[in-house]
Amino acid sequence: MHESWIDIDQVWIPYQESIAKTDFAGRFKVLWSEKTNLLYFFAEITDDVFRDGYVYNKRDVTYGDYDIFEVFIDSDHSGGLHVFDGKCNDAKNKKCWGTNAENAFTYHINVNAPADGEITHLKSVEDISGKNWHNKYIRNYADHLPEFAFQRKGNISTYEFSLKVYKDSFDPKKPSETDRDSLYVGKIMGMSVAYCDSDLKTGKPQRKSFIGSTKADKNALDTIGNFNQAWMNASYFGIVELINKF
Repeated sequence: MHESWIDIDQVWIPYQESIAKTDFAGRFKVLWSEKTNLLYFFAEITDDVFRDGYVYNKRDVTYGDYDIFEVFIDSDHSGGLHVFDGKCNDAKNKKCWGTNAENAFTYHINVNAPADGEITHLKSVEDISGKNWHNKYIRNYADHLPEFAFQRKGNISTYEFSLKVYKDSFDPKKPSETDRDSLYVGKIMGMSVAYCDSDLKTGKPQRKSFIGSTKADKNALDTIGNFNQAWMNASYFGIVELINKF
């Protein structure tokens, strides 16, 4: 895993749009520990407007309209759909949303900024689940990030957190530590990070840009020409291998 910086510089929405560094610039590091069986993330985001204020609600899907840091993770690098516990797993069928919502996780990290330079440990971490759109349920996976700290100083936000890695057998209705996946040298996982940038200071929040750490697949753009596949399909995550450099 990386002990050096990885840039968050691939503009997924609007696809390949140029963004001034004063508007947004991001980078992150990620390490792991076999002893604690945790991943450790550190992200630094430069953003001229930080829109917070989201309050978790199990039916509210507007969490992506705020400024949020996202982690996409597929512990066994199996790829595929991961939206609902539905009946169809054909990624080529637009009516299919997967048969196991926990095949992979999309962690949307919402945090309310404290006073300039101060640190908060509070957050909510959203991901969608359920059987279908009529039965959707927004999960708060805050406990999957057992250690968390956020600071905003001027235009620079920093996120520092640990992350538990769960297998696709994880059941959010009956969460169990026995569903934790083991981290070891040579393990291959699907992983990307991204940032939702909301630039409206007042009024209803709205995502302006979506910037990822991995290149968009230009063959998977949506009908308006943007790349927005990762929250649905883990096949579009990046690939990481756990290594031991010490």
